[in-house]
Amino acid sequence: MPELPVTTPPTVAAIFRHLEQTQDTSRRTYLGASVLGDECERKLWDNFRWLFPAEIFDGQKLSIFETGHRWEARLVEMVKAAGIDLHDVDPETGEQFAVRFAGGHGGGHLDGEATGVPEAPKTVHVVEFKTHKDKSFKDLLKKRVRESKPTHHAQMQTYMGLRHRTRALYIAVNKNDDSIYAERVEFDALEFARLMTRAERIVTSDRRPACSCPVYFLKAGYGCAPNDGLMPQRNCRTCMHSTAHLDGDARWSCARWGRDLGIEEQRVGCPQHLFNPTTIPGEQTDVDFENERVTYRLASGDVWIDGGAR
Repeated sequence: MPELPVTTPPTVAAIFRHLEQTQDTSRRTYLGASVLGDECERKLWDNFRWLFPAEIFDGQKLSIFETGHRWEARLVEMVKAAGIDLHDVDPETGEQFAVRFAGGHGGGHLDGEATGVPEAPKTVHVVEFKTHKDKSFKDLLKKRVRESKPTHHAQMQTYMGLRHRTRALYIAVNKNDDSIYAERVEFDALEFARLMTRAERIVTSDRRPACSCPVYFLKAGYGCAPNDGLMPQRNCRTCMHSTAHLDGDARWSCARWGRDLGIEEQRVGCPQHLFNPTTIPGEQTDVDFENERVTYRLASGDVWIDGGAR
């Protein structure tokens, strides 16, 4: 006898539908410190250049994210109550501690900074809170943060380097049973330099990098896999005329019009947009400079012309 399909109760569907309808679908304008340690530079470059629409999450996933945010707030209270002098906002701005790098094109926000940590009370620590599922938490206990969660480790190295700190305090919670793990992480100057060089390379490169996602990731449909072979979106960041500069506050310029571009202009693009050839899933076969047209043979075998009369 075939199994009956599992249906979602109307009340649950309404809750998740609300979360889905109110989620933020805007693209991040900068390269985040929280992803700088990702294994695949193509994934980071694609997101920074707005090649594809922002990922849309289902209600259950959004609820998981919200649980993580609530746990962060709870951990702030718990750490302070334990006698650690934690500052979760910058006293100079009244907001989260913020860092910028790669000419302002990269950035991130610290969960806090603290002194009075029992293992080293006088040392100022960058503080990072994370939540984990049971399997992930157990892997963290076994391998420690550098090996188990390299993106978290890279995030803390970025914060320490930019804040001129020598230690970070990583506090993780197991969402299954409320177990808490704490680890002091030492600043690695070579790793920080590598990350800053990587960020500048991603920001300034006018060529889409090769995919370096693990094979098992691609087979599972993660990393670059969902966008494989898709046409990019039309905006200034996917245009061959645009350049990201390291000499100002996240400055972008357009060679076609000879001027700088604001964020809203970048989102919209213009009629003279021509795709960066490395973003097109096909081979460039001809260029018509006078009419500003580029011809491609796509992976499907079809001929496609970019530019000219639209």
